[in-house]
Amino acid sequence: MLNIYKNVELRKLPADALCEVVNILEINDDWKKFMSVIPKTLQTECSERKYNNEHIRLIEEHAKATNQKCTEILFEEWGTSGRVRPTLTHLKEILADAQIYRAADEIAKMLEESIPERPTYGPAAPITTNVTELLNDESMEQRFNNMSSIEKAKFNEICNKTTRQMKSANNMMFSETGMKDKNISNETTVQMESDSDLIKFSKDQTTGNSMNVPNLSAMINSKIDQKDSESEGSNTSNELSKSSNMVLHYPNTYQTSFPNIDISMGIDSAILQDTNLIHFEYNELETITDNFSETLNNTPDGLKGRIGSGGFGDVFVGNHSKYGLLAVKKAHSHLQIHRKPDIAMKVFNAEVKYLSQFRHINIVPIIGFSKDGPVSCIVCEYINGGSLEQNIEAKILNESQRIDIMIGTTEGLKYLHTSEKLLQSKASTLLGVESDSQNSTKNFVHGDVKTANILLTKEFVPKLCDFGLAKQFDSTFLTTCPMGTSAYMAPEGIHGTITQKIDIFSFGIVLLELLTGLKPIVATDGENLNIKHYVEENSVNNDISHLLDPVVNPWTKASEIYSLAKTCLEYNRKSRPTITEVANILYRIKNNS
Repeated sequence: MLNIYKNVELRKLPADALCEVVNILEINDDWKKFMSVIPKTLQTECSERKYNNEHIRLIEEHAKATNQKCTEILFEEWGTSGRVRPTLTHLKEILADAQIYRAADEIAKMLEESIPERPTYGPAAPITTNVTELLNDESMEQRFNNMSSIEKAKFNEICNKTTRQMKSANNMMFSETGMKDKNISNETTVQMESDSDLIKFSKDQTTGNSMNVPNLSAMINSKIDQKDSESEGSNTSNELSKSSNMVLHYPNTYQTSFPNIDISMGIDSAILQDTNLIHFEYNELETITDNFSETLNNTPDGLKGRIGSGGFGDVFVGNHSKYGLLAVKKAHSHLQIHRKPDIAMKVFNAEVKYLSQFRHINIVPIIGFSKDGPVSCIVCEYINGGSLEQNIEAKILNESQRIDIMIGTTEGLKYLHTSEKLLQSKASTLLGVESDSQNSTKNFVHGDVKTANILLTKEFVPKLCDFGLAKQFDSTFLTTCPMGTSAYMAPEGIHGTITQKIDIFSFGIVLLELLTGLKPIVATDGENLNIKHYVEENSVNNDISHLLDPVVNPWTKASEIYSLAKTCLEYNRKSRPTITEVANILYRIKNNS
């Protein structure tokens, strides 16, 4: 069924392709066993391993911090590292060498190949459950005949004993408090091996950093690396030869192009039939972004490569011969969406649907999409001034520019929040939205307002982007899946209550960032504080002059903007202003001399 993916890199597989394998490797932490035998290079005969115990520990820590499965983090790290990227064939063969046959069998079934051959003896040997075969097994009889007389006597004694009566379920009930750990405290602990005893593998770095995956090489303390290299030496190679005889050699046959995968079945029919949206070929987008390069390069043909990353996709830039510079949002692979394999398509549908309906100077214009590759892509106009987040960090914005950015952002949100009905495009008609008042759409919420989702032109005109979490609703709705970014999330949003007031709260955080130049999470005295709490704790009688971004000198409107930010950040959502009220206040602040 998936034989066409045999030589396609793991990172380019469809979203849900490896869900079952991920789940299998999570059992008994088998991912560790698999990780410990991954070779440094895939294309040459090599017994040196790629990862060590420190890498395993880092993955465990990152999994706890991000609530991801360890296996998916490993696949993301491994799948994007090395000159030769791993494929399904590599995965199957390494799983077999690690004797994780259930997972290897799963890959073999996907590729419509025979399952890997198992050893004759040992834990990995095939086991029959057929009683007749077991009784007729000559090898068992032969082993019995080879026993000594003492061994035979013990064997017969065990076999001839009567079995104990099975206890009833009631007799088997017990409480945890009744269990005594009598011997635990008296046991001597095994001495922890030093860093120098860790198995030494390669430290080759990934070809590109991911915003969602830990950079293992960068995270590992250089002292550990130095100690490893100084102390392991020949002992390590001896241990390697003892621990595994695996020698891998893969032919230099790798599929560089993608199979033609039709994912259009999951795309909303209104999107497919919208003549205002351009259908781009996946290979075309791949070409203009330099094969979705992880690094941004200024080439003779223009900018190419990755310019950002979010929870549902990476954003790349490329210069199209007809449409100029484009921003291409490429959905993440299976690793971020294993819990709900269709979530990427839902986010895609929402973002394309809403962007195609919204036409406003402060909202990023959509141009089209791609549906013929392994993942979906959204193509928008490239906004050439970077994100507000980047501009704040670059310390280049003066007070007037910051206030104009605040106003422009509120205008974009006001367009969303106060639209009486959808624009009557062909797409909206296909969506079943009519122009009569009964079917008018009265409420939209962006759901992820933050400085990273506010793009700026070279003239510092703000444009809202990333509408994958946008919602259309009557007044208030509940969701079991909190939306948005935690640092910007309103208190009620964490518990699933969604109204337009969550956008107001998020905008309040944006105001604080523009005032102080700080990030939404502030590291101070060994603690990480939300910028709201940091400013509250460090203000003196509501005076934050000592917290203001010093690049603006002097500030003339800071006190008024801070007062507005505080009302936007009210705990009770009903105490927060509407976006129209926010915009009016900002206009007054701007015009008051």
